[in-house]
Amino acid sequence: MALSNSEEKKPSYFEIDIRLFRDAVRDIDFDLYLKLSEDNYAHVFSRATGLDYQRLSQYIAKKVRVLYAREEDKKKVDSFLSRPANDIFYDPDATVGEKVASLLNMTEQNMTEIFSQMDVPKETIVSTKKVINNYVHLLAEQPKTLATIIKLASHGDYLYYHSISTAILSLFISKASGQFNRRTLEMIGMGGFLHDIGCTQLPEHILDTEEDLDPSDWQLMRQHPKLGLSMIEGTPNIPDEVRYMVYQHHEEPGGNGYPNGIRSPVIYFPAKIVAIADAFGALITKRPHRPAYSVSDALRIIESEKGKFDAELVKVLVSIFERKRNAA
Repeated sequence: MALSNSEEKKPSYFEIDIRLFRDAVRDIDFDLYLKLSEDNYAHVFSRATGLDYQRLSQYIAKKVRVLYAREEDKKKVDSFLSRPANDIFYDPDATVGEKVASLLNMTEQNMTEIFSQMDVPKETIVSTKKVINNYVHLLAEQPKTLATIIKLASHGDYLYYHSISTAILSLFISKASGQFNRRTLEMIGMGGFLHDIGCTQLPEHILDTEEDLDPSDWQLMRQHPKLGLSMIEGTPNIPDEVRYMVYQHHEEPGGNGYPNGIRSPVIYFPAKIVAIADAFGALITKRPHRPAYSVSDALRIIESEKGKFDAELVKVLVSIFERKRNAA
């Protein structure tokens, strides 16, 4: 005899530490739930749509400690958690596509945590350093893969992916200049990741407008380096050098930048690197008010803006893409 609905066996669930998903790839082959009461579970992440890093970050910020999965999926969950994204990245048998996907997963989750919180927690900075270290590793081992990631980073949420492309371009420029050791490269990468963190405190319409900013909005926009500095000022494990990059990445050698209008000798040199990477990355990315510029057109624009960027770094940037064209 068939069981009635009331007699059907209720599913059984087990709990999983939510932090285990902070270094996970997006695709899951099981469903995840929040426990609302003793017999009430809310379906929050589906095997059909995968992890949503923004919601995951919000749950963590709200002090959610555990998620739940059905007992029948325990083997799938255990297998999934046994191979975090960082392990895939360093797996010699992983394909380049798998490595890129795992690194982008780690980066997107990290960026989500950074840009969704007023204060950047210590553990987020630790994970940021890990992600940056992976990019520096790729720069040494497979630099062409970074170029692929820049192309992928020209789509999606602008603030997240612009920060990724700025970090990668900053690493390319720094490496090509031949002036920095690995530790400094990692700091410059972090400066690229965090350079626009202050934009999270601006009204959304300023970043998404399809029109030129009016004077009052432009005045607000010019505050984002100060806002970014304030956000990371008291954060442990962020070196002062990274703070300089966040604060000075819109200063110009000719003295026409902001927030302080200082001139070339006073501007921290890695901040000049982040500045040119920031501008170039923005130019080659589609924005609401214009299409993306080609690499050649973007380079011409950078070269034409005398006094805005360090002249030697402009030459380095141009040389990077000239070598790419010649190698093609």
